[in-house]
Amino acid sequence: MKLIKWTTVILSIFTLVGVFLVYQFGPVVGAQLGKPFYFFPPSAERYGKVAIEMIELNGYYASGEKWEEVKEELKNEMKIASSYENTYSFIEKALQEGGGKHSFLLTKENQQTLSAQDEMPTVTRESDVLIIRLPEHIDAAANGKQYAETVLQEIKRNADVKGAIIDLRGNSGGDMGPMITAVSPFLKDGDLLYYEYIDRDLTVQLEDGKSIGGGTQIETDISPFKLDVPVAVLIDDGTASSGEAVLMAFMGQQNTKTFGQPTAGYASANVTLPLYDNAMINVTVAYNKTLDGKIFYDNPVIPEVETDIPLEKAKKWLTE
Repeated sequence: MKLIKWTTVILSIFTLVGVFLVYQFGPVVGAQLGKPFYFFPPSAERYGKVAIEMIELNGYYASGEKWEEVKEELKNEMKIASSYENTYSFIEKALQEGGGKHSFLLTKENQQTLSAQDEMPTVTRESDVLIIRLPEHIDAAANGKQYAETVLQEIKRNADVKGAIIDLRGNSGGDMGPMITAVSPFLKDGDLLYYEYIDRDLTVQLEDGKSIGGGTQIETDISPFKLDVPVAVLIDDGTASSGEAVLMAFMGQQNTKTFGQPTAGYASANVTLPLYDNAMINVTVAYNKTLDGKIFYDNPVIPEVETDIPLEKAKKWLTE
């Protein structure tokens, strides 16, 4: 009888400990796996504190004395929050401190606006030069394949060209996977660039037309192929994030030259973590690094030929 009693007590203790651990860590650990776990809706204060814990666990700059000061200040300020929306400004401040300028909060309303903005690339031919305009791309699951194949089909149809222009002007980023696949015929298989985390480097590679380790891997109905021609890349102050990552992938290739204006200075990688109300934390976890070791952090990437007429300059370089 005593054995049953003690067994019941021990099981009760383990259950309470388990419930406490899930309550304490379920939201943060679950978010890392794509779905935060809650027993019941969090208060506004707890909602905000969970967001800060996520930033602290992932943010590139979320450590040190300054971070600790900001974190404690924000936790105190969030005690008066009466709704999840009331915490957004505090979370955004934590993101800037712990993740840098590329980090941001994406509300549910913002997500709906962004998902409707995707546009397809355009490909035109002028004499022996193929001009490919790569816009930003957000929703790879919905139309990443269409994005990549729109370009690949035209490259294959014009395989006799003598050069190519990749126009990344105004490409503010999104998912680099469809972009890399789209222009994969001009990139060598193997390492493209690195992600420099606080404690390690990870490699982004090209394999069979797919971006491995960077963005969504896109499967297309077009067999991988290569074109060995010189490539000009056009950039401006609207080239950011994954747009800059594509640029940096080309910076590691031979017979490539960059034209235009300095980029926006967001050459870094973010991780996206969901909050209870489906808002998304986007926090910087790593910086892009070229194959020869260049890291730009929050600074612009400077083109090799700085000019207000990059298209004309690129055409001239290719014809020469």
